[in-house]
Amino acid sequence: MFFDYREYIKAVLDLLQKSGKSLRSIQAEAGVQGSAFFARILDGSRPLSLENGKILAKSWNLDPEEEAYLTDLIRFGNEKNVDQREALLRKLLAVRESKKEFALQDSALKFFSKWYYPVLRDLLPLLPAGTSVEKIGRMFTPTLRAPQVQSGINYLTEAGFIQLGNDGVYQVTEPVVSTPPRVRSTILRKYHLKNLEINSEVYDEFTSDDRSMTSVTCSLSKESFEKVRAEIAAMRERILAIAQADTNPDRVCHVGFQLVPRAKKIKEGK
Repeated sequence: MFFDYREYIKAVLDLLQKSGKSLRSIQAEAGVQGSAFFARILDGSRPLSLENGKILAKSWNLDPEEEAYLTDLIRFGNEKNVDQREALLRKLLAVRESKKEFALQDSALKFFSKWYYPVLRDLLPLLPAGTSVEKIGRMFTPTLRAPQVQSGINYLTEAGFIQLGNDGVYQVTEPVVSTPPRVRSTILRKYHLKNLEINSEVYDEFTSDDRSMTSVTCSLSKESFEKVRAEIAAMRERILAIAQADTNPDRVCHVGFQLVPRAKKIKEGK
């Protein structure tokens, strides 16, 4: 039930402490070394090694399947390479898929697996009842095939993102998607890259009246970088507020912000 090994460790420690054990006795029983071992892992000041993960698995009587999941959980939490992290997340999701309660919970995570799922969710409520999947596909840029549209509708309905109203028109619902930031960022990486790719492919299909693309190149300190990041977050919220207040929308748009370093000053001695 965990995506974050620190959350798992905290849950186990809470359970053991409720049974009357102290952190010191839990650490002694496990046989892990180091001052404030658990405290430093939980506050993020040190990672949990695979070796210590195996020690904890043995101490806490995990079965082979649980130990294997914990091992992948540790690798996922510590991995720096984004491609490796995605592969590890897929392994975690594959294990959870065999458990019905987690498979249903994780289905919402697939929302960003296809660039057109979020677009389709917002587009369907704008369409008259009975609009064909073929016609819906032609509304997309780039165009979608009918089977893509139908599978998207099926997924969005099953995952709880939309529901069919009594009038035959789809309505947007808001399923609760609660995941650790590391899972969210791993999933969103490919979604953002795919949208950047699509933007470059369809750029010339729109006139300047139907698109807005601007950029700025500037020098920033770390403090100013964080201020710009905050401004982008605030702008995103204002755009969402404008969209929610709109009573007559006729299109679904993708608004992207990119704040990435193009060059960094080399530190002295390097």
